[in-house]
Amino acid sequence: MAQQRATRLRTWSAFGDLGRRPSEYEVLTHGMNHTMGATPLELPPDAHGNRWLREHRDGMALTVPDWDAFRDPDRVTYGSYVAMQDDRETYVEGLLERFDKEQHDERLTAGRLDLLALAVTPARYLVHGQQMLSAYLQQLAPGSYIATCAAFQTADQLRRVQLLAYRTTQLSRAHPDRAFGIAERTTWEHHPDWQPFRQAVEEALVAYDWDLALVAFQLVLKPVADAVLLHGLARRLDTVGAPLDSLITDDLVLDAQRAARWTRALLTFLTDADPGNRAVLQGHLDTWAAHGTAMAAAGARLLGTSDIEATALSTWDELLAAGGLTRPGTPSA
Repeated sequence: MAQQRATRLRTWSAFGDLGRRPSEYEVLTHGMNHTMGATPLELPPDAHGNRWLREHRDGMALTVPDWDAFRDPDRVTYGSYVAMQDDRETYVEGLLERFDKEQHDERLTAGRLDLLALAVTPARYLVHGQQMLSAYLQQLAPGSYIATCAAFQTADQLRRVQLLAYRTTQLSRAHPDRAFGIAERTTWEHHPDWQPFRQAVEEALVAYDWDLALVAFQLVLKPVADAVLLHGLARRLDTVGAPLDSLITDDLVLDAQRAARWTRALLTFLTDADPGNRAVLQGHLDTWAAHGTAMAAAGARLLGTSDIEATALSTWDELLAAGGLTRPGTPSA
């Protein structure tokens, strides 16, 4: 009897029959979503928040027996995230200080400044939209492991907004005649090659059902925008001789790569949980894929290099393949 009692005391009952001691990541993440149930929020059942969750999360078409069975492949916790990003912010701050002392911005040529004004500083509007979309995925996430991934992704986007704003201010001080910090909104709202990005952001912000929001943002808007305006942009900046912004963008690519890893893991998780989920995701993708192809083409024009379009589409296809999904128009679609 004593031996049986001791065995029970060693059991982490919230995890079911785990067969091992849960990791620190699991202890800190498991079962933290308090909004699951008939009345998700501690409000009257017909309160707006409860009705919203029932309609746009609980009523979605995806079927998963246990949402908390998902795991982030990087096992990120609050502590590990803060430590990781602190090191990287120290690195970026060192870059900014070193290049500032070398009067890097003052020595930029007109062509390099044109590229920064067209393809870099206006991106803070795009990234702010991505931050809001990541936050929505987190708020409505049906499991705490997914919510945690989306929360750190939201923080990644905020970090990128801050760096874009900082660089915009630096450039405006070095080149007051170039309207840095003033012209970006007009560029974002009216330049033809930014409009596919703006349209995708605005339409994704009103994709309220969680499964649709997941596809619209995590499987279309974000991977394509990251492929063009992080991966492709870093190469382009390096080619034209804008080393500071190339190095900063290279660092931001690491955030995008981590986002892609958990997105691929989630796709695999969803299709393994119920094969019918693939048809749900593919249906949403069929509706939204045109935004992705338009962004890839427009991004290539923004950066002035045609090979970025094909590279972005290839990267996007690899992500979708994790869930057995295909972009409409591809040979296997």
